[in-house]
Amino acid sequence: MNRSPNISAFTIIVTFLCVALAGIAFIPLLPVKLSPSHKLPRLTVHYTMSGNSARVIEMEVTSRLEAMLVRIKGIKEINSISGNGWGYITIELDKHTDIDVARFETSTIIRQIWPNLPERVSYPYLTMNNPDDKENKPFLTYTLNALVNPILIQRFAENQIKPRLASIPGVYSIDISGATPMEWQLKYDNRQLISLDISVQDLQEAISEYYTKEFLGTAMLDANEKWIRLMVVPDLKRNSFDPSLITVTGKDGKLVRLDQLIKVSHQEEVPQSYYRINGLNSIYLYIRADETANQLQLAQKIKEEMESIYSTLPTGYEIHTSYDATEYIQKELNKIYKRTFLTVIILLFFVLLVTRSLSYLFLIVVSLSINLCIAIIFYYLCNLEIQLYSLAGITISLSLIIDNTIVMTDHIRNRHNRGAFIAIFTATLTTAGALMIIFSWMKRSG
Repeated sequence: MNRSPNISAFTIIVTFLCVALAGIAFIPLLPVKLSPSHKLPRLTVHYTMSGNSARVIEMEVTSRLEAMLVRIKGIKEINSISGNGWGYITIELDKHTDIDVARFETSTIIRQIWPNLPERVSYPYLTMNNPDDKENKPFLTYTLNALVNPILIQRFAENQIKPRLASIPGVYSIDISGATPMEWQLKYDNRQLISLDISVQDLQEAISEYYTKEFLGTAMLDANEKWIRLMVVPDLKRNSFDPSLITVTGKDGKLVRLDQLIKVSHQEEVPQSYYRINGLNSIYLYIRADETANQLQLAQKIKEEMESIYSTLPTGYEIHTSYDATEYIQKELNKIYKRTFLTVIILLFFVLLVTRSLSYLFLIVVSLSINLCIAIIFYYLCNLEIQLYSLAGITISLSLIIDNTIVMTDHIRNRHNRGAFIAIFTATLTTAGALMIIFSWMKRSG
């Protein structure tokens, strides 16, 4: 009868030490954030229909699109929202669904139903994995203050601050708000329009037609078998409006250039609200992190970059931190660290009190440390996020690890075999199964 080769204790110890060191190396790679992210693949269909109520949008557009989109394979949930003049449908797919195939099916359905939608509906467009505002809130907010006009502060932030922060790996988006946007004001002479038999609606239609994008369909690239959308868009320059390129047709069929009918000025809109801090005009910078980013490390990089930016600010400009979610994360982490430390110390104290052996206590501590290091490797391989809920679960698991280690160690020392392994393993699976039921219930309700 062949016996399995014996592995020396030295080999086992060295192997587990190497694995533990690998686990320590994976710690900085784990994403740390405040709350769990929503990672299921999603498609969102957006559309507009100006001048119509939410009820009309729901009846004429949303319900028709939704009835067709439910045919897509792999849909886990579909929901829609209709507002005054706009609407969108969110399709949440199963994690096993190929999002590229689902996107192609969605585009095909939209193209088929498009001729049957009301004429004033814009062509629906798709966005992929568009995070909901509730799930992807800004984790850092800064205020930029100065005595100058808010629009100048915003331009400075967009040209000097935003590009530097956006280059940091892990930054998902940077939004700037607080300044009054610029607008093009068109002034016309009503008597001139009457003499030419041209109405204000004719001017609006001419401008709208010039800036309208025309959808031609889709085409497949033979080289890499990817589908692309074909659109005809006007040749426009950024922040420019040239009325001489637009023509208006009068009632008699005569073409008139728009610059002969209107006077154009580019200026700020009438302010609806003002943001001031200590008498200074202010704008806000909202920074969102990528779902897989370690927010603690990312916040540290952003703060270092902000300190560098602060030293180069023009005279009179100030930057202040308005909101920092990492402060709460760090505070909660410190609480969990403290509670975990006290829990482990109390358990180890009772172990020492019962056994009165420092070598036995050292064995328990080393086993616990190596277990955690090995767990970190699996956290990384399984893309597990370190957030408040997962940290609470890790804290609970520490007591299970210590209990299993004590029972197994005591059995090996006294019985000199591993016969208790199956019983310990089964009891642990029972506990994990009970916790999984609670986890699945929380996931559905949350």
